[in-house]
Amino acid sequence: MYAIFAVLIGVVVAVQARINGQLSVDLDNGLAAALISFLTGWTLLFFLVFGIKKERVGLFAIFAAIKSKDLALWEVAGGILGGCFVAVQSITVPQIGVALFTIVVVAGQTVSSLFVDKAGITASGKQKITLPRTLGAIATLIAVFIAVYPDLIGSEFRFLPLLLALIVGVFASIQQGLNGRLNVVAKSPLATAWFNFATGAVIVVIALAINLASGARIGALPHNFWVYTGGTAGLIFVAVSAFIIKHLGVLNFVILNIAGQLIGAVIIDWLFPAKAGSLNGYLIFGTVMTIASIAISRLIEPKKAKV
Repeated sequence: MYAIFAVLIGVVVAVQARINGQLSVDLDNGLAAALISFLTGWTLLFFLVFGIKKERVGLFAIFAAIKSKDLALWEVAGGILGGCFVAVQSITVPQIGVALFTIVVVAGQTVSSLFVDKAGITASGKQKITLPRTLGAIATLIAVFIAVYPDLIGSEFRFLPLLLALIVGVFASIQQGLNGRLNVVAKSPLATAWFNFATGAVIVVIALAINLASGARIGALPHNFWVYTGGTAGLIFVAVSAFIIKHLGVLNFVILNIAGQLIGAVIIDWLFPAKAGSLNGYLIFGTVMTIASIAISRLIEPKKAKV
């Protein structure tokens, strides 16, 4: 049962990408869409965190640790990276589709996680770069090449959206490591998420202000309610994943969650494409190869090297 939920919560991440992408198109401004996503999620978290004593205590513990310098400023920068992720997600999904965005992000996340662990950014400290994980990372890069191959030989190759997706995939890996450090202090995934949403919203506000000052505009607010639920989807992921990990463990959760993200992304691009013609055989094969690469590399990882 928990395994099914781990896959489904991965699908929720893919759904969030489609929602934020559509809001970006409707507003004609990806940064405005990202800000709305952050603010809706943060508002819901506000009532949860301040309405539950344990979560409230966790949030205050974060502020106390920052004030006493037990937490360095770089350790609380996860929300800034999260803000960049949602902004890029909102901007690039309409251009390359949910599936391709997701597979490139997963590749960036998988490769960079090797160096995140090596540098000891996570709360669990420094870890070795092992052969199984290295081979898995190389395989995911090959899978990305296969997935983007039709675009490489076509006339509409979009280098910048793919590069941005890869970069925020790297950011996602670093953010997870930093959030782990934050959660050690807060002992509350929701309090950690609240702090992330708040700092992420601040960086998006600054970026949007610069964007508007340079002459960009924001279109009329759409009437479709569902395009405002991206932040809620993000909140659901944070809350449910924290619960599931306790029962499945990190290893099983990561494999099942990534599988859910990629499968969900393919289904979304098939039924509700953000970009017409974005789904093809190369992309589907690349998706399957990515899931297999991550699953095999993690399952054969020596126990002492597992995260």
